[in-house]
Amino acid sequence: MASNVKEFLFEPFKVIEVKFEGRKWPRPRSGHRIICDDGNVYCFGGYNPSLLLKEIQLNSSTWSPTKPLFRELWSFNVATRLWKEHDIAANMPEELASNAMCINGRHLMIHGGTGFHFGNKCSNDVIVWNTKNCNNSLEILEVTGARPPGQYGQSIFCHNSYFYTIGGTNGHEYNCDIHRLDLRTRTWEPAFIGTGQDNEPQGRYRHEIAKADNKLYIIGGGTNEMAFELMEIPMFDLDNNTWSSLLPKPDDSLEKTIAPLPRKCHSAVQIDTESGVQVFVVGGSDSESVFNDVWRLDLPELQWHLMQKSVLPNPLYFHSSAVTSYGCMYIFGGIESLQNATCRKNKLYKMWLCIPKLSEMCWEALHSCYPKVATLKKQELLNIGIPQHIVDRVHTG
Repeated sequence: MASNVKEFLFEPFKVIEVKFEGRKWPRPRSGHRIICDDGNVYCFGGYNPSLLLKEIQLNSSTWSPTKPLFRELWSFNVATRLWKEHDIAANMPEELASNAMCINGRHLMIHGGTGFHFGNKCSNDVIVWNTKNCNNSLEILEVTGARPPGQYGQSIFCHNSYFYTIGGTNGHEYNCDIHRLDLRTRTWEPAFIGTGQDNEPQGRYRHEIAKADNKLYIIGGGTNEMAFELMEIPMFDLDNNTWSSLLPKPDDSLEKTIAPLPRKCHSAVQIDTESGVQVFVVGGSDSESVFNDVWRLDLPELQWHLMQKSVLPNPLYFHSSAVTSYGCMYIFGGIESLQNATCRKNKLYKMWLCIPKLSEMCWEALHSCYPKVATLKKQELLNIGIPQHIVDRVHTG
């Protein structure tokens, strides 16, 4: 007699496609950004000049062939696997490609970006959206001080009540300048402006950053013509505002020593472990090749490791990634390269970057075998023994 019991295998470090529920989700795109909290993945903006006919929505207010940028903000509930498009009626910018986005508590923070055509109009606004209230308007912060120039492809993060922006381009010139906004006074000030000294990193865009203690690490990036090394990492000391250059070690654990190739338009996330910060770099391009690999950088030892089990289904760039506090990375969208052709995608992948708590693995197993468990009410979930923090994740907001 055949059993109806499903089998579940927890597979850390493996890239797995997440199948959507419902009937509505973001269309294929590149140049967007995602970020996540423990319950939702948020997707903002993006670009696609060549939507398929079936993907074009008549009388759409969020995309048109003459302005092929997505005026959209979506959230994806990781438990119900449902996408929700938020109806933003006010302050949606025109600059919607290669923005930078981070999350600070309950607030999404969006900075920079370019309109179409790229570089013709770039933003230097800081835009905020409250993920708890889910308002139908974005807030453009009113700021004073020396604002950074309008540009795109920069990286951002929050640290000690400051909002930092690093690097970027206006489409013609590239920099690795650092500006910061005091979130208490909403006053901009320069933290570092390059003067062309030998110890300064070259200007770049579409780089990624990592932060450990009061040190900032620049991972890759490039210009329109080239990509920068991952075997040389610029490091900025936030205490004394100085740059230095670090030389990480290649992966010598394999039969042949191997190192990550230069790249831009990749993604990177970081997690805290008992042995220190680990940074995971996904995909990217060097202007000629596109990559499907995943690398881990152990920051304390500056040691690269090729994640041999972690391979994207196809080479990918101009995608975006984010990671939950419990160590699950999500990768969305981007341009896939396959058989000398490229295509923008709207697939969502997940990858566990660590062995999580047993409660997380149990929830994964239950959710995999009985997906409808995510549709139960709060009290019903609590009654069957689901921990409060997971119940709160299912019923966000």
